[in-house]
Amino acid sequence: MAFAGNVDELALLQTVRLKGSVTPAVLATQLGVADASAQAALDALVAAGRAAADAGGAVALTESGLAELEDQLDAERVSIDEDLFAEVVERFEPLDAEFADAAGDAGKVADLDRRAADVFDDVSAYVPRLARYQELLADSVADADAYAVVWSELRREILSAAGR
Repeated sequence: MAFAGNVDELALLQTVRLKGSVTPAVLATQLGVADASAQAALDALVAAGRAAADAGGAVALTESGLAELEDQLDAERVSIDEDLFAEVVERFEPLDAEFADAAGDAGKVADLDRRAADVFDDVSAYVPRLARYQELLADSVADADAYAVVWSELRREILSAAGR
């Protein structure tokens, strides 16, 4: 559902939770939106009591925000074909295990990224809001540390979508 700044509310809430706290610039990069849209979304989240800003301007979810996120994630899971998505998760898990060995090695990460593309296409087909992760992975493939952060977040998203 579109939220302030034309930002998807579920993606917004989940990004804030995964990052712990976010600034507008971090949110804009993560969601692929303009800084002004990210700022408007965060302002609306704070105004609704779903998040609180710290002295530095970073925003973190409140209990109300976490509860809303869980409700929205539950609703999203209901829309996913569990059996078919479980097959995608089964294809992801060996790649995830391999990622642990590839982390830090740019060549291995690039090879793994290429081989994981079909799995991530299927993930995006079942959970469209996760499609942005493919862009984030592509943008960070040359930086093994940045790639590891994105991979870790996507891993959490995939397992959450699978109800794990």
